[in-house]
Amino acid sequence: MSIADRGDAVMMTNYPPRPLALVRGEGCWVWDDAGNRYLDLVAGIAVVTLGHGHPAPIAALAEQAAVLGHVSNLYWSEPAVALAERLCALSDLQRAFFCNSGAEANEAAIKLARRHGGTVGGPTKHGIVSLEGAFHGRTMGALAATWGEAKKAPFEPLPTGFRQIPRNDLAALRDAIGPDTAGVLIEPIQGEGGVNVIDDAFLAEARSLCDAHDALLIFDEVQTGIGRTGAWFAFQRSGVRPDAITLAKGLACGLPIGAVLARDLSSGFRPGDHGTTYGGSPAIAAGALATLKAVEDDDLIGNAQRMGERLASGLRAVPGVAAVRGAGLMLAVELSAGNAAAVMVGLRARGVLVNAVSDTALRLIPPLVIDADQVDLAIAAVHAVLQADG
Repeated sequence: MSIADRGDAVMMTNYPPRPLALVRGEGCWVWDDAGNRYLDLVAGIAVVTLGHGHPAPIAALAEQAAVLGHVSNLYWSEPAVALAERLCALSDLQRAFFCNSGAEANEAAIKLARRHGGTVGGPTKHGIVSLEGAFHGRTMGALAATWGEAKKAPFEPLPTGFRQIPRNDLAALRDAIGPDTAGVLIEPIQGEGGVNVIDDAFLAEARSLCDAHDALLIFDEVQTGIGRTGAWFAFQRSGVRPDAITLAKGLACGLPIGAVLARDLSSGFRPGDHGTTYGGSPAIAAGALATLKAVEDDDLIGNAQRMGERLASGLRAVPGVAAVRGAGLMLAVELSAGNAAAVMVGLRARGVLVNAVSDTALRLIPPLVIDADQVDLAIAAVHAVLQADG
């Protein structure tokens, strides 16, 4: 039996049908179980920062696991403390909490906002404002902050106190934030929602309103963080400083980790308020530290900016491409014909993997190690598929 047949027999049916079984990866390339090679412009959904099989996090994980692999949150460990120090220094935030995924990081951030709200404003100050098009995860609190009834309806009733407003609508933002608001949760660039860029003016107004109403401004950087947009964190491109950010995907190049970084809040978590068994385990933290070092040593943030500009510029010149949006190596290709799913299939047949993030747009989020030849190959493949469809 094939991998796909075996998976169909034993895995739950919560995912759509999967077109490939991948068995090997190297850099920006992956191979399926039939031996076909693909240029990977998905990177495990913006996870494989350093490319497939990079030795740095693998070696760090193995070395640390052989010494001390897991201690729970009952004790300190050097790798977790060192990782917190590094992330706080990079972000200019003062406190870190580690967990296992982006959804868990957002769940923790929502709880942090409500802890702060209750402390400074009492039990009615618990509202969470997020945006239409947002995706913050599938746990119950993160799901309540997420946009899209199809994702939420089967699991209602969800936690209350959540409100979504149109992105980049300043009037709606001013109407939504008030004395009962505990937090505002924003992806600086919406990933699952279609790679929609949030205006700097909107982010700045959110900062001003949160200050006025003593609410926490939280940026969901689960997808945009760790160099993806051409900066360590997307908020650094806007000049708007949040009270907290959430991280996950690119932080450890495929190892399971999430994080919340926050300013030092006297109204924040107290002992017993929140926790996790696996978060910040020594082995995973060591892998994350190695990932951060490789991103810096190899100038992958600069590469994300340079290759992102090359990719965006080349795609804009392709007939059938209506627009390209995003930043760095987090891009969406809006198609004139609106046939994203068909184009995705056509690209896969030509050995290029992308993600149809909407009916009309493809998402391109390759490893940050992608080079000019691979970028040009991707552009040529999009051109060929759109020409064939036309």
